[in-house]
Amino acid sequence: MSGKKIWVSYFYFSAFFSAICLPLTAPNNVAPQIFAPGVISTSHEFGITFTPNGRELYFSRFESKHPIHIFHAVMADGKWQQPEPIAFSSDQWSDLDPFLSRDGKHLFFVSTRPAPGAVAGSKNMDIWVSTMESGKWGEPRWLEGVNSAGKEGSPSVDRAGNLYFFSDRVGGADHNMIYEARLVNGAYAAPVPLPAIVNSGPSDTSPFISPDGNSLLFYSTRPGGFGKADVYMAFRKHGEWKTVKNLGPQINGPDSEYNPALSPDGKTLFFGRNSNIYEVPARNLIR
Repeated sequence: MSGKKIWVSYFYFSAFFSAICLPLTAPNNVAPQIFAPGVISTSHEFGITFTPNGRELYFSRFESKHPIHIFHAVMADGKWQQPEPIAFSSDQWSDLDPFLSRDGKHLFFVSTRPAPGAVAGSKNMDIWVSTMESGKWGEPRWLEGVNSAGKEGSPSVDRAGNLYFFSDRVGGADHNMIYEARLVNGAYAAPVPLPAIVNSGPSDTSPFISPDGNSLLFYSTRPGGFGKADVYMAFRKHGEWKTVKNLGPQINGPDSEYNPALSPDGKTLFFGRNSNIYEVPARNLIR
């Protein structure tokens, strides 16, 4: 599928969600399934992102006594092959929460690697980015103007390059808010928290922005959900965030659902539950 067709599919997906603003429920109760069990999902994974053609992916994997690493897998003969850690991984720090830019040329992620000028041994979680160079990921670059003394996580970028992420820079540990940093003349402006309709819970975390910037998936521990943490979707209209919807009991259960993401064609929703990555057709979220 060409890049142009992928963007068109994504655009109509976001526009359709934004237009209806109805409860997001499943008409036929299709249950989410564990994604690529035993290969990608082995009860140690969370967060996923795909190349524009959908034939390569990156995700986070944790194992006991080891830092978290970002793994890369490719599809061959219709099956996902065994993943391998990305080249710039190191057991000296954790790398996690990968997100590929819409053109597939930039890999945003979170890392505990030392930031420029940081005290040796500090392991603050900051946002970094690597650029594809001659078919390989280049040396990661600390994202200037975005990171804080607190924790940053789950970077997500729209088509215009605007960055969305969560941080506990204000609320402290386990009290995250979602921020937007607009790309202006090639540099990120100071991050601004999204309005209270989005940041209304004790912790609002792990945004996934649509290419047009008008729809936002995230998870929240706000009251009124179906479990400990639920996946929600927010809609922006005329430049303002107007509506937030819980994705309903098809997605959200008594435990925690987290790290939502969409496939490049907008047809499949991915999310985390009990340390596995789940998938469900996105069309089944619409009534």
